[in-house]
Amino acid sequence: MRPTQPGWRNLLVGFMSFLSLTAPLHGAEYPDKPVTIVVPYTPGGVTDVFGRAIAMKLNRTWNQTIIIDNRAGGGTIIGTQHVSRATPDGYTLLLTSYGFTSNPILRKSLPYDPASLTPLLLIGTSSNMLVINAKLPYQDLTDVLKMAREKPGALILASSGNGSSPHVAAELFATATGVQITHIPYKGTSPAMNDLLGGQVHGIFDGTSAMGNVSTGKLRAIAIASSSRHPHSPDVPTFRELGVDLVFGGWFGFFVPSGVPQALQNTIFKEIEAAIADPEVHAIIAKTGLVIQNMTQEQFKLFLNKESVRLRQLTESANATINVE
Repeated sequence: MRPTQPGWRNLLVGFMSFLSLTAPLHGAEYPDKPVTIVVPYTPGGVTDVFGRAIAMKLNRTWNQTIIIDNRAGGGTIIGTQHVSRATPDGYTLLLTSYGFTSNPILRKSLPYDPASLTPLLLIGTSSNMLVINAKLPYQDLTDVLKMAREKPGALILASSGNGSSPHVAAELFATATGVQITHIPYKGTSPAMNDLLGGQVHGIFDGTSAMGNVSTGKLRAIAIASSSRHPHSPDVPTFRELGVDLVFGGWFGFFVPSGVPQALQNTIFKEIEAAIADPEVHAIIAKTGLVIQNMTQEQFKLFLNKESVRLRQLTESANATINVE
């Protein structure tokens, strides 16, 4: 049978199609052009710090430019939507945090399908800690609650955005203590912290990265929403110690567009994992108080599912009304 007959022609077309699909993975070594890490927050916050530290190492490993693209706004929606629509070739990554968990639960609709993004790697987790401007006269949780109960709505708490872990923690705190707060969302931790330090807001439920400003006397740590005291802030009591049942925290991790081939996902996972393990990068991340987690990609997916279930249970059991629209 000659190769020009239909059977051979179909086989040849199929083989050439296979080659065209596999060539980008095997013909050119990844990455052969700049890689963009989208951070859906303003520069200067902890998510941005993590991204730039990891990018520094990947730049050396891959010998390619790693671009940090800060696309803040919409409670991480703007940056997340951008990556959800990106070409699934591994050259656009998303580094985000708790908003990815909360937005599908707390918002009526989203301009992207969460399934269009695949969880890749968890960097770590953190516990939310209530810190206030040190110039305020409130010395401890008792003082804060006394003011909040005497003047409903007078306690002004900032967050890194609607639906962020600082926002959710603040609302759960209000429900657990029976006080009314005023929530002010920002486009990231950095602008929120700037206004807190400037006295425009009273406090924020930040991670233990805020301990730097606590140690310099700019902020006062009130309590941490963890089950036990944090090793980076052993002098800060837990809310449970003070009679408030509040345990809550956030997470930080990488995602890719869901069409990225699994083999390429595995490659990117290993390289980011190695970057985090680099002593210089590890030290930068650990300095923020983040508890670095070593999970497989599948474990990260299970972790996110559990976080979603947990948030639903927290909001339903606490009867908390969290307005993010």
